[in-house]
Amino acid sequence: MLDLHRGRILREVARLGSMTAAARSLAYTQPAVSHHIARLEAEVGTPLVVRHGRGVRLTEAGRILVEHVEDVLARMDDAEERIAAIAGLRAGRVRIAVFPTAAASLLPAALAGLRDRAPGVTVTLMDAEPPQALAALRAGEVDVAVVFNHEYLPSDTDARFREVVLCQDPIRIALPAAHPLAAGPVGLADLAEETWVSGCARCRDHLRWACGRAGFVPRIAFATDDHVAVQRLVAHGLAVTALPGLALGLHSEPGVTVPAAPDLGKRRVVALVPAGPRPPAVAALLDELAAASATGAPVVGPAAGPGEGAVRTGGGAGR
Repeated sequence: MLDLHRGRILREVARLGSMTAAARSLAYTQPAVSHHIARLEAEVGTPLVVRHGRGVRLTEAGRILVEHVEDVLARMDDAEERIAAIAGLRAGRVRIAVFPTAAASLLPAALAGLRDRAPGVTVTLMDAEPPQALAALRAGEVDVAVVFNHEYLPSDTDARFREVVLCQDPIRIALPAAHPLAAGPVGLADLAEETWVSGCARCRDHLRWACGRAGFVPRIAFATDDHVAVQRLVAHGLAVTALPGLALGLHSEPGVTVPAAPDLGKRRVVALVPAGPRPPAVAALLDELAAASATGAPVVGPAAGPGEGAVRTGGGAGR
């Protein structure tokens, strides 16, 4: 029977690409890691890693073994959760990956609600954009992935996962308050000659798609995931942008106005979980996320004139 502990070490070597890095991560010495890998190779009777540059990479046999180790570890994690469930939420853990604006807007209220409901449940948080959150969910590294997707794209869900829709997040144009189109509503075609600032890769793809439908390619001069920096660039007249309601609800920069922009549509914010029975701690956190989305998700109000607020919070968001 293969040693699962050595399998964990092989998985860490595969993840980090070197024996030395794996040793640091596991608080082992590099010779100890090499010894465990050599013993594992002796057990299976074939090489599992080969030297590659300054590190190592998996052989085909190593890749297959790591895949099975991940499956076994995921099942062990599931077993731990089911055992903890016997205590009826007096114990347990939930690992969640969340994109930054949801982590700032929806998650705090959800975690506070979970703490009041089940103080014995431990939550660990990974700050991750949707592609990274999905990868972590598929690898069994998290139990819940809060992601967003735009209306025209296929769902990120496959047969292995289920989604809980949290809210429909409107995308709005943000303009300098003195912009000629500040009173709105704004058609994207009217902004064809503007300089743009955009956020994460998925947001940039959506902006290019929406502008393409309007007949032009946006001239994106700035790219940053910091939505406060985005608004400040707009406030100084350096660019225009498209921002989701969650981001606008977190920060409203003086000198920025947010007119209606029907061409941009909405994005769906969902929580993804593995298909099948949900551990009580996971189910409880999903309930709290849904409640936070229904009562506290930012709602973008009507177009504001120069110097007026264009964003309000509270009220029900679409489910």
